[in-house]
Amino acid sequence: MPRNIDNKPLTIKDIREVLIPAMEEVFATKKDLDNFATKKDLEKLVSKKEFNEFKDSILTGQDRILKDLETLLLEKKVDTWQHRRRQKFYKIIINAMYKHKVLSSVQLEKIKKLGIF
Repeated sequence: MPRNIDNKPLTIKDIREVLIPAMEEVFATKKDLDNFATKKDLEKLVSKKEFNEFKDSILTGQDRILKDLETLLLEKKVDTWQHRRRQKFYKIIINAMYKHKVLSSVQLEKIKKLGIF
């Protein structure tokens, strides 16, 4: 009966020759991380005061952006509300004009195609 080699347990040799090289292609190794800056490297480049000033300027910028975004969202709500009111208004006016024969059915159809309401 032939023996199935796929069911044999891993050996240290298998791990060294197959598994570790395969993992090195996917995961970062210690050698790959040598070029990254450490906390000590960053402390040499930037003082705490400079970092806090930088952080404050970033947070101030974010606050300004959020305030502007809040204003835009509020304006959008108001614009949507006003648009709905205009739609209702035009619907009333157009229906009254049609009812009192100010508009013909052809004109009414053209207005409907505009998608006002």
